[in-house]
Amino acid sequence: MGSTLFISASAANQGNGIVTLEGQIVDSACALDAGSAYQLIEMDPVPVGRLIRDGDSDPHPFTLRLVACTLTRPDPESPGEYLPDWQHVRVTFEGLTDREGRSFAAQGTSQGVALHITDRQGRESMPGVPMPMMPVTANDLALHYIIQLVGNNQPMVVGAHRAAVRFRLEYY
Repeated sequence: MGSTLFISASAANQGNGIVTLEGQIVDSACALDAGSAYQLIEMDPVPVGRLIRDGDSDPHPFTLRLVACTLTRPDPESPGEYLPDWQHVRVTFEGLTDREGRSFAAQGTSQGVALHITDRQGRESMPGVPMPMMPVTANDLALHYIIQLVGNNQPMVVGAHRAAVRFRLEYY
């Protein structure tokens, strides 16, 4: 559920005010920890020679934390009845593509590099392609990933780079 709260009151009108709430309720097994929703991963500078020799940078781990998971699902169309319990979550990372759709495009003044995401088991994420389903339990759940800078078979040019990668969680 996402919400925006606006509160307005004026000094001349003490005791009166307006509260406007905007939001959305979605059917979800877990809440996303606020620290997981927006993450900034700063990568150390990588020498061009290392990227050419090794093909990638040091791994940079990041985690999506799912909290307050509830597996039961009330049926909105039949009060008092339930749908089958939530059992799995699937993550899809989305962003501009590079390396023929296998990695995420890096933008900026550097060239010849892309960003690549894998999960803890080494399974690769491709932009817009759902990752394998993970079991959901009634506890908190941490989904661990690694992002690395990789060469994209283009000539390398020294410079700064950045990328925005979005993710979507789907429950089954």
